[in-house]
Amino acid sequence: MRALLRFLSLSLGQCIHCERTALKNHFLCSDCLEQIKPVHPIEYRHIPYLFSYRVFSIYEGPLRSAILHIKFQNNPFLARRLGTIIGSYLWEYIHETKPDLITFPELNLRRLWFRGFNQMEEILKGAGVPYQRIFKRKGFDPPMANMKREKRKKAVLSHTLRQEWIDLLEGTKVLVVDDILTTGETISRLCELLLSVGARETYAFFLASESQTA
Repeated sequence: MRALLRFLSLSLGQCIHCERTALKNHFLCSDCLEQIKPVHPIEYRHIPYLFSYRVFSIYEGPLRSAILHIKFQNNPFLARRLGTIIGSYLWEYIHETKPDLITFPELNLRRLWFRGFNQMEEILKGAGVPYQRIFKRKGFDPPMANMKREKRKKAVLSHTLRQEWIDLLEGTKVLVVDDILTTGETISRLCELLLSVGARETYAFFLASESQTA
């Protein structure tokens, strides 16, 4: 019952990271909220089909707990709260790259049915960033978090473009916003799809990288 009340923002509850008292409607305590901040420098590497990208922080500490809670405890309220935290940094990158379109990866049907929302859509809403749903996802593959690289390469093939967008992407600059940069397989697949139908430039913004050697 306490977890249900916390989810509905009717109780202060415990911080999802350190279990101290959380700030009302934040799901994290003040100390943990202060730890969710950009990390610099991060070493960037080349990712095929991607012109450039920005990483907000490292996938650890309160940020990691927040992302996990959003995705596996089905908490869209925390997703929007996280969007408000990273919003100014995302907007900074938007002003720098000047994309024509902003989008995000889609979930497969099994994950969408279970979760009930796409965490990236809620984060973008929280950040006040306009977006378009350009991609679709087929199949019922399990989450890629525990997949090895070879399985990831096959799994990302389930990402495709929505038919109605194929003729509208020629000459555009597209920014893809995602939560975690791991191997780069997913973003590479998405950017390859965009470039294959005539997109001019592809960019990405990640909430977190799994290591400081992003």
